[in-house]
Amino acid sequence: MSTDYFHCRETYLGLPGVREVRRGPYRFALAPGPAQEWLAAHFTEADDMIRDGTRAKTSVTSSAAICAIPGGRKIFVKRNGVSSLKFVVRYLFLPARVFRAAVAAGRVEEAGIPTPRVLAAGEKRRAHFLLGGYLITEAVDACDLMSYVIRRPDAPAGMPVIVREAARVAAALHDRGFYHGDLKLVNLYRTADDASCGVWDLDSAQLFPGEVPHDLIVRELGRIVSSVLIFAEQNPAFPDGFFNLNRVAQDLTDAYSAAGRTAPSVSEVKAAAYTRWLRKRRLRFDYGGQAS
Repeated sequence: MSTDYFHCRETYLGLPGVREVRRGPYRFALAPGPAQEWLAAHFTEADDMIRDGTRAKTSVTSSAAICAIPGGRKIFVKRNGVSSLKFVVRYLFLPARVFRAAVAAGRVEEAGIPTPRVLAAGEKRRAHFLLGGYLITEAVDACDLMSYVIRRPDAPAGMPVIVREAARVAAALHDRGFYHGDLKLVNLYRTADDASCGVWDLDSAQLFPGEVPHDLIVRELGRIVSSVLIFAEQNPAFPDGFFNLNRVAQDLTDAYSAAGRTAPSVSEVKAAAYTRWLRKRRLRFDYGGQAS
C-alpha cells in the first residue's frame, strides 16, 4: 500500500495556497483559486448542494451532483458515505479517502492527463467517527467512454482509438507511479471525439514513490479489457467478431508498449480480465473458453 494512503490529508493541506477551514463536525481543505472564498463560506452546505443540484450519481456508498455557484461556474460535489461497521472502524485511523483523491489529482496533472481540477476535499466527523467524505471539483462537460461504447452506432469503428487512448493514459499514469484502481471505460472521458482522454474518480488511487507493482499493472490493464468487452456487449452495433478476449488484450498491450512502457504478457492480462471480472458477469460470450 502506498504511503500517501495514510498521510494524504496532511500532504494535501501542505500544498501551496491550500486553506484549511473547520466548523462543527466539518473539516475541509480548499484549493487556491477563484472559488476558494465562496467555498470557505459555504463548505458546510455540501449535502444541500448534492440534494438541490443536478444529480450526477447515486449509489449505496456515494452521491454526487452538479451545482452552479456565483460567477457562472459549475462545480461537481461528491459525498462518500459510511457503508459498514468495518468502514467506520477503519476510518477511525485514516483520513477520508477524498484527500487521497485530491493528492492523486496532482499526480495525474503531472502525467499530462486531463482530470477535473480539485477545488476542495473535506470530511465530517463526530467523536472521531467519519460520517462522510466530500470532494468538490470543477464540472467538466465531457462524455465518458462507457457511454460512447454503449450508445453510439459508430462505436465499433472508433474502438481502435479508444483502446489506444486507454493504453496511453494507463502508461502515462504508471510512469508516474500512479495506480488508478478502477480504470474502466466509465472513468475515462473525452470532451470531444477527437480530444485526448482524461481520467476521473480517483478515490481508489494509490501513489508509489517508484514503480507501480507488476501485479497492479496487470490488474489495471485487465480492468480496461474487461470493460471494453462488457460495455460493447450492450451495443448491438458491434459484430460478433469483435468479442475476442485474446485480440482485445493483444491490442491493449501493444498500445501500452507503443506508449513507452514494458507491457505485461497478453496471457496475464487475459487472466486478470477473466478471473476478476468477466466470469462474474452474465455475458453473451464465454471468454474463458477462448484459446490463448
